[in-house]
Order: sequence, then C-alpha cells, then structure tokens
Amino acid sequence: MWRAASIGPKKPRSHPASRLLSSAFAVSAVGLLALGCSSQTPTAPTRSPSARPAASVPAPSPAHQQVVTFTSSMAPFKLPAAVSRPTVFAAGNGLLIVGGLTAADTTTRAIWSLDPSLRTVNPAGQLLVPVHDAAGAVVDGHDLVFGGGSTAVTSAVQDVTPGASSRVVGHLPQPRADLVAISDSNAGYVLGGFDGSQGSTNILRTQDGRTFTVIGALPVPVRYPAVVAGDGSIWLFGGEHDGKQVTDVQRIDLTTGHGSVAGHLPTPLAHAGAFTLEGTIFVAGGSIGATATNEVMRFDPAKVSFSAAGHLPAARSDFGVAVVAGTAFLVGGESPKPVDTVMQGRAQTGGTP
Repeated sequence: MWRAASIGPKKPRSHPASRLLSSAFAVSAVGLLALGCSSQTPTAPTRSPSARPAASVPAPSPAHQQVVTFTSSMAPFKLPAAVSRPTVFAAGNGLLIVGGLTAADTTTRAIWSLDPSLRTVNPAGQLLVPVHDAAGAVVDGHDLVFGGGSTAVTSAVQDVTPGASSRVVGHLPQPRADLVAISDSNAGYVLGGFDGSQGSTNILRTQDGRTFTVIGALPVPVRYPAVVAGDGSIWLFGGEHDGKQVTDVQRIDLTTGHGSVAGHLPTPLAHAGAFTLEGTIFVAGGSIGATATNEVMRFDPAKVSFSAAGHLPAARSDFGVAVVAGTAFLVGGESPKPVDTVMQGRAQTGGTP
C-alpha cells in the first residue's frame, strides 16, 4: 500500500495489513515475481516396462513417493540498508534491487546490483520516480517497473535495464500501486493493485511498456497478492480485498484472458512471495492477519492444492524475490519493520509427503 511520505514529524508505522491512505502523502511497492520454469511439478520416476504381468509388479506406495521441498538459509551478505517492498529482477548471475521503503518510512530512489557469488552489493543508479509497492517484469529485454507509490500513486513505467540510466518510458492507463506484474516469452502482464481509491480489476498486456491492452478482468480485485506463471496461466495467491486478507487462488488463462477463482489457500494470506524452482511452484512467507509467517507451501496447479514444503529461516512479508541459477533470493522485507537481510533457498527432491 502506498504510505505517507516522511515530511515533518515522523508518524508511527502501522502494519501492512492495516495501513490507510493519506490524502496528502502516500507511497507504495510490490516485489517482483520473476517468471520461473513453466514445467509441471515433478512426480516420482515411472517404472521401466517389465516382461512380467503388470499385476506382478507392485505399484509404488504413495507414502514412499518422493516430493519436492524447499530448503533455505540466510545469505552470507546483507543489503547496504534495510528495505521492504522493493522490485527485484534477475540480472545475469545477480540481482537488481529497485526502490522500496526504508527503515525511516521513506521511499528510496536507490537501485542496487547484488552479486551473490562475490557477496557484494553496489550502487547501480537511481529511479526518476521513487516508488515502493511497484511491480516489475522483463518485457522485450527491458527491466520495467510499473506504477507504485511515492507522494502519490503513480502511473509511470520506468526502464531500469542495467547499462543505461533509468528513464520513464510510458504510463499505465491509470495509476496503480500494490500491484504485481509478470512476463512470458511474448509480453508483460500487469494485475491487481489499486488506483488510490479503489481496486483495479483490468488485466493489462504490453509488449513495450508504452501501449497496453485489456485482456480480461480479475474476479476478485486484490492488492498484495503473490504471483507466478506457467503453462499458459497466471496464478494469483491471496492478497487483500476490501481491506481483508483472502484465500482466493485466481487463475488467468492467457489464451482467452478469462479469470476465475480456481481454489483457495489454507488460510487468508497477503504480502507473500511466489516462485518456481525445478518445475515446482512455491508460496513463501507473507502475513497471516497482523503477523508475518515463515511457512513455505508447495502448490499443485493440476489439483489446485497446497502442501507444506518447508520454512524460511525467519518470518518475513513484503520482500522482493527473483530466481537466479536455480536459487530463489528473498530480498529485504518486513518483520515487522524493514530488514537488511537476504534469504536464499533451493528446491530439494526427497523425503515423503
């Protein structure tokens, strides 16, 4: 949600789930959810054909089928300063960390380049429009930041591709903050959020960050959902609707643009992150009510079901996330104030359901 700018006496921070708009000042950001692998969730290996009758070869017991879990730890490096609600891109073998909300409750212009192998974080420019609770996607080879908030909800589309100065390249049809964005091989998609007064239902498609087409509508307009894509669909997990956290799992068919509520989370959840590792979709962290969680769930899109997959090393909400070389990096976030830590995790095959 966009938040009051830090001008004049500092006001106490409120929890993300209950923040209200200020008519004078407001700001916001949502972490990027980079599109992961689109293959289906791995299953146990199939048996080789046998000369014996099929009945003589016992079927594997479900209790012994291998599953994919998520193992994570704190990264051996920290950010230069605490930040929550940044937009994060995978950039080569590293990360690009853009904007966000500081511990002083202000929106930052900073862009950082993080190299996990060297364990270094270096300045990489500044935003023209400082934002947090924005969204990001790679479109036609460009790292684009959509909307967000600073002193007001903005419609700006900013190009922050490394190697050039950041610039405003276009505008959304309406201002949006608390939104998400994701891309496939053809285009970028902008979903959810609100314009400063009401939720946004239109699902936007763009191939350049300058022109947008409405391809459908969300059945439930939400702010702060987690997002992932694969196999011709975009999935939104939870979020906030009318000021309340929801359990809705929304599916958008990219062929038709049709949106539907396909299922439900085990409990209302917002401010979480989602990503794909080794063909498996994970939903991690977030806020349950007013409390951040460290739970990680595995999502089965065929059954639209969830199962426990592990835990983060600490409870976190409002982090940015990107996947680089098979590792998910969860950058910054709140617990309940902005933090300077980075969590890292990988998918691991083994164990039993």
